[in-house]
Amino acid sequence: MFDERTRPIAVPGANRRSRLRVTIVIAVPVIVAILGYVILQSVAESRPAPERRVATVVFDRAAGEQVIEERGSERFRTASVVKLFIALDAVTRKTSKADEAQLHRMLAKSDDAVANTLWTRNGGPAIVTRTVAAAGLKNTTPPADAGRWGDTLSTADDIAAVYRRVLKLPKAKRDVILAPLRQASRTAADGFEQHFGIPTAFGDRPWAVKQGWAAGRGSVDAHTTGLVGEGDRYIVVILSGSAEGTGLDAATAAVTSAARSLAPRLGK
Repeated sequence: MFDERTRPIAVPGANRRSRLRVTIVIAVPVIVAILGYVILQSVAESRPAPERRVATVVFDRAAGEQVIEERGSERFRTASVVKLFIALDAVTRKTSKADEAQLHRMLAKSDDAVANTLWTRNGGPAIVTRTVAAAGLKNTTPPADAGRWGDTLSTADDIAAVYRRVLKLPKAKRDVILAPLRQASRTAADGFEQHFGIPTAFGDRPWAVKQGWAAGRGSVDAHTTGLVGEGDRYIVVILSGSAEGTGLDAATAAVTSAARSLAPRLGK
């Protein structure tokens, strides 16, 4: 048996204070964490949604004028839309049947491998410079990195001007570009679904399109560009840029929605 003097002296309320201190030590971080979460959620909810820039231009060839112009001079990364520049530049020189077959695949299936070949063969950024001069473009510049043709910067106004230039070519050269645009496959060479935008919104009318999509380097871009209506009456260009992290499906869906909003406004 222990000597009574060796036993701890019980102090009234000491155990309760000890338990209280432990409870406080545990509770304070939990409360802080909860308050922090609430504050962060409040800030997140009050923060504006990531901006999506959209530029829309419609040129009515029957009227001979631009009938819709929204942010037409704002610059975007072109992504695969620059393949129009590559093709337009290529047909200004003598092309073989093999060259035309390459151009057809590059445009109809948006084939990047063919674009790489033609970009390198024909001078890279010089292609953009020559197209700027040939089509009278105002706000288009070659990519800062000469090998990244998709980083060419352009505007909806300038892309519409490229289509006007294509439509002025002699028929044989014009058809080298427009035939594949009229036959643009549903699935691109990289497996991407490229019938968003114009093909979906104007499926009841003749169309010819060159689409563009890209993600990374600070932006997610989705573009639908082309000709719509009997006799290629309308040149339609919709360019968009979304915050990095936006899904490409969401970006292309927004472009399709923008194209659908145009359909009732354009005659057939």
